[in-house]
Amino acid sequence: MKRIFPAPAHVFCVATVLVLILLAGTTGARGQAIPAAEASPISTGFSIPTIGGSLRYAVSASESLDWGYYTQSGIGAGTNFSGDVAYLSDSKYRPFSMVFSGGWTWGVRGEPSYGFAGLGLSQVFNVKRWNFVLADNVSYLPNTATGGLSGVPGLGDLGVSPVQVGPTTGQGVLTNYSPQVTNTASASVQRQMTSRTAMNASGSYTILRFTNGVNSIGGYGLQSDTLMGSAGFTHRLSARNIYGANYAYSSAIFLMNLSVGIPAPNFLSHTATFTYTHNFNQRLELDLAAGPEWIKLNSSNSTGLSAYADASLGYSTEFGHLGMTYVRSTNSGWGVVGGALSDSVMFTASRSYSRVWQASANASWTHTVGLPTPNVPTYNFETEVAGIQVSRALARNLSSYASYTVENQSHLTTNQTIDLFSGLNQVLGFGVTYSPAPSRLGR
Repeated sequence: MKRIFPAPAHVFCVATVLVLILLAGTTGARGQAIPAAEASPISTGFSIPTIGGSLRYAVSASESLDWGYYTQSGIGAGTNFSGDVAYLSDSKYRPFSMVFSGGWTWGVRGEPSYGFAGLGLSQVFNVKRWNFVLADNVSYLPNTATGGLSGVPGLGDLGVSPVQVGPTTGQGVLTNYSPQVTNTASASVQRQMTSRTAMNASGSYTILRFTNGVNSIGGYGLQSDTLMGSAGFTHRLSARNIYGANYAYSSAIFLMNLSVGIPAPNFLSHTATFTYTHNFNQRLELDLAAGPEWIKLNSSNSTGLSAYADASLGYSTEFGHLGMTYVRSTNSGWGVVGGALSDSVMFTASRSYSRVWQASANASWTHTVGLPTPNVPTYNFETEVAGIQVSRALARNLSSYASYTVENQSHLTTNQTIDLFSGLNQVLGFGVTYSPAPSRLGR
């Protein structure tokens, strides 16, 4: 039985946040200047080092106020202590990188106390024309990640890009308080066949586990294992244009789904894509990938045909960046439903002003539809997340910040789901960050 999956209905508007960032970029921020003796670099918060042989760290103390998530009425609050560490080796042929983010929240007024942590590791091996990459990304979070390095709103790390392992999937479906562990291990290889043509292959294995179990108070979800593999080629047509083709295979297996009463059939997908990259100049780049995606549900042998797409536009300068991404792809459902098809639009922006100010913003709209399962109505969600943060240096290594995040999710059907958040949540965060200049190692 063949089914055609629906196309996206509309796009969530985030123009207000972006206009504020772009308008602010036309004028320099005016504030009290740090004395000349406090010469650059001046810290406005944690950032990942870009120079080989550098180690950077930061510690933050903050307070967050929450409306609508942990308490349906009134204000929840949390006192947070968090830290970040990043390292980039200076090896030319075997570069290694590491990023860690973690901390603890002491909750009051209805908000629980919880810990959170994330670690990303990457090891590269360059051998003549061969390039090998081994990577692992593990996280422990109280709920679905919503942006920033830690994935927890209100911690002052908005604008710091999280470690990306595997293909982009967009903003996930928001859960209630459901402590969860996600781990993705991946490996990739690339062989430069000629000066312009390269072959590549990759594989990854992802697990999602909910630590409180299926019968515990405090949240549970559909646990899953996802295996992915891909192979393809790229060819440089000119100095500004690169094209290629890729085939990807994905298998999602759900664990203990019947014990919580939610049908979650295992499924397979096959995707064939054409890829294209265009560099307009040194600052502006366009990346496109699109093609058909075939999905098969193992429980009923039903098949579906959909379109896969991943398009991104990035603009970078010495003082900031602006990025826009659209992703349409199947996924394992983030522990809420057993397999889904999502359309996601994401915006990110960050800019420095007058050496002592930093402004960052992110916004996303995601429409998620459950994969069609026989005798089960289709699930339908809409998720919107937006955040803005302003940081200011107080001294060379000390800065303060204020941030605001809004999350909204609506369930457009009445079907039973696992620990789905529904409604509007707002988070206000403010704190201080100590982040010294990067330390040089290996010299």
